[in-house]
Amino acid sequence: MVHEALTLERLQAMPLDEAAALLAVRRAEGLTAQEEGLLADWLAADPAHARAFGLAERGWDAFDASADDELLAAMRAHALAQRRQGGRGWPQFAAVAAAVFLLVTAGLWWMPSFLPGGSGPAVRELAWTRYAAPDRQVRDVTLADGSVMTLDAGSVAEARFSGDGRAIRLVRGRALFEVAHDPSRPFGVMAASRRVVALGTRFVVDLDDDMLKVMLIRGKVAVEPMGKGDAVTLKPGQRFTEHDGAVSVTMVPAPVETPAWSQGLVDLNDVPLGQAVAEINRHAAVRVVIRDPAVAALRVSGQFRAGEPERFARTVAELHGLRVIRRVGEIELARK
Repeated sequence: MVHEALTLERLQAMPLDEAAALLAVRRAEGLTAQEEGLLADWLAADPAHARAFGLAERGWDAFDASADDELLAAMRAHALAQRRQGGRGWPQFAAVAAAVFLLVTAGLWWMPSFLPGGSGPAVRELAWTRYAAPDRQVRDVTLADGSVMTLDAGSVAEARFSGDGRAIRLVRGRALFEVAHDPSRPFGVMAASRRVVALGTRFVVDLDDDMLKVMLIRGKVAVEPMGKGDAVTLKPGQRFTEHDGAVSVTMVPAPVETPAWSQGLVDLNDVPLGQAVAEINRHAAVRVVIRDPAVAALRVSGQFRAGEPERFARTVAELHGLRVIRRVGEIELARK
């Protein structure tokens, strides 16, 4: 069969679920080296891509896990039949596959036979439960397995538990995890294009717009790529950072058992003032702003109470000889 060339531009032009469906099926059948690279690039382009791809893979895996189910077999055959019609091309096949995946994943909660060893009570565990921390407030969540997840202000995560696994999706923000030990059910946190896997441990996952950080406090975790690449195993006190495709692992100078942010504090260690302001604004009703790049580049250290932007602004202004300009809804730090 001859089909249209698969490129990153073509994938980005397609609806997200259809692009994910296309890649999931191609991966199941075996990707070429070029397509492996394409998948990795697509996953790294947007955190939403990794989430959609994970859903598509689970939908396609449901077919293989239930080969004896007549309904699923018919649905799988229908999807593949569309692909064999060469003239219709990849977009048409992806649309059919995506629609089938939606039927499968929507049907998992009421059709136990779709899941190996599935039963009524166990199937209900497959639903994703969404947790969100309010603006300017840290939230502690005790999960179904006894693990504790602490979400920073404005952070969002989703959890799903089954008989053989525990999964978390960090949608945005950061979270501290105290994982209940259960060797039979690995605990995985998906964020951006990575999955952090642990059995019983304590660690932090921090997802910024363009950066992923994983800090291991206690135990052992593996930071795995969702696409092509090698896993990185962390030791206590190590931090994994991924930014613009570059990965680094460093030792934290003075690791602590409980991060300052989870206690309502902002701990700054020789960081640019612009970065410090972003941390302060996570918890602030009134935002601190900096419009001068030279001011944003100034360095600052210290521990500040979250939710007190004016006190922070006054302290920094005294330290660096800056002006504090108060307006409705904001506090600006500027040069005198």
